[in-house]
Amino acid sequence: MDLKNIRETYKFNSLDEQEISGNPFTQFTEWLETYRKLEVKDSNAMAIATVDANGIPQNRIVLLKEIRPEGLVFFTNYESDKGEQLQLNPNISALFFWREQERQVRITGKVRKIEKEESMDYFRTRPHLSKIGAAASDQSKFIQSRAALEDKFNAFNEQYPEGSDVPMPSAWGGYIITPEVFEFWQGREGRLHDRLLFSKDKKSWKISRIQP
Repeated sequence: MDLKNIRETYKFNSLDEQEISGNPFTQFTEWLETYRKLEVKDSNAMAIATVDANGIPQNRIVLLKEIRPEGLVFFTNYESDKGEQLQLNPNISALFFWREQERQVRITGKVRKIEKEESMDYFRTRPHLSKIGAAASDQSKFIQSRAALEDKFNAFNEQYPEGSDVPMPSAWGGYIITPEVFEFWQGREGRLHDRLLFSKDKKSWKISRIQP
């Protein structure tokens, strides 16, 4: 398959130092809210990269669930591959790709677990079947067949039918990413893309333009 002749022209917008917020969280929230108005499915999806014990990068999509003044929150199984990798190495990279607006946001930082009570508060808001799925799945662990997985799911669903209180798994909860770097990327014509980098400098943020 030859993909070399696929071409895109970027003309949606520009990104200027005089127009961007001095706070990257504010800028990120504004861009995300603008993208959500397009009603694109999973507009809060982000790719997160971790590193395993052998130094090999691993990447997957998760959903951003909260923006706090100090960081970005997502939820997962702490005993999954990504959870075990973050236990060994809390460094993380997150990427948001908003194709319709020709934008990307790249974030690097460190993670920590949020408080259990905070995770429980969120878990209670999840749809019933999502709670059952979290309880039934030992995420990233091998299983002999799809049928075996569905048997586990059905067993939990019988034990905790719709309307009952599904207990949050002990190994499930939230992480918060504390960013150290934000990069805002805006596609521009001729591949002269705008790239503005926010770097944490003690309690303030330094803004730099980097070449495409």
